[in-house]
Amino acid sequence: MNMIKKKYFPALLSIILLLAGTGLYAQQVPKVTATLDTNAIMIGDQIGLNIKVSVPKGYQVYWPVLSDTLAPHIELIRAEKTDSIIKNDQDSYQRKLVITSFDSGAFTVPSFVFHLRNNTTGQVDSLSSQEMELKVFTPMVDTAKAFKVINAPESVPYTFAEILPWILIVLGIALGIYTIVWYVSKRKKGKPLFAKKTKPKLPPYDQAIKRLEELRLNKVWQSGKIKEYYTGITDIMREYFTDRYQFEAWEMTSDEILYELKGKKVNAQAMEKVKATLELSDLVKFAKAQPTALENDTALNYCVDFVNETKPEIIVPQQDVTQQPMKQNDKVEPEKKKED
Repeated sequence: MNMIKKKYFPALLSIILLLAGTGLYAQQVPKVTATLDTNAIMIGDQIGLNIKVSVPKGYQVYWPVLSDTLAPHIELIRAEKTDSIIKNDQDSYQRKLVITSFDSGAFTVPSFVFHLRNNTTGQVDSLSSQEMELKVFTPMVDTAKAFKVINAPESVPYTFAEILPWILIVLGIALGIYTIVWYVSKRKKGKPLFAKKTKPKLPPYDQAIKRLEELRLNKVWQSGKIKEYYTGITDIMREYFTDRYQFEAWEMTSDEILYELKGKKVNAQAMEKVKATLELSDLVKFAKAQPTALENDTALNYCVDFVNETKPEIIVPQQDVTQQPMKQNDKVEPEKKKED
């Protein structure tokens, strides 16, 4: 008995290995299947067409290109997302197609051709699914019954939730147009888009005195910048003339400024001071004159004196004594009788 077992054991082992290899090989053969949820529908109904592709590891699957019409009388409604099932030795891909038909009869769902590429060898093969039959029926109509009147669609009033998106769209468009117009107008005028809030400007005379004192403290001429010093003086005074007497001193020469000041009822002493300063400034700027230290200080002092002397007087209205209310401590003397 033992001799028989030893004699047939190699053959038995070979058969087992062959069967196992055959089963493993069968599992790794590419395969495409297509099934319908049902093969009979009413006209216009939608059903699922399920496609499954199984390939060994190392294959790349190319799905067929689908159109809206799969076959005569069979329409594709939508193709859902492909699901993948990855295993150690096999990859599977599933996709559901939703189809319908608007004609009655028996129709053939065509086969789907897939192309498979072996990534190892580069060989490309094709694989097709089986064809299927789909029967489409029309509903039975009882012609003996009277036709029913089809009611017209009922009008339903719009709700605020339905109108709100349109309101927001209109407001958004209006805001966009306003923003564009505002931006273009700012750019044309050369103004900054977001201007900083400026402090209230000082009166002309206070502004002029402040700037003259700052020029004095900066010690410009002491640093050898004589021309810059007199340019600063004349700029301050031109701005004062423009704001105080309302004429464009920036565009005028010194002689034109003095001519304008004569008509503004400026006293003679103030006129002499400002005239001396303007003439000296012209000599420095145009004739490269070199004034003395005393002349430099005097020119600025003359300007300070001119501003102070031309500063408008603030008139405080006097209260009428006769209209003041009588205090409680005030005594009223009796009126004397006139003598006959």
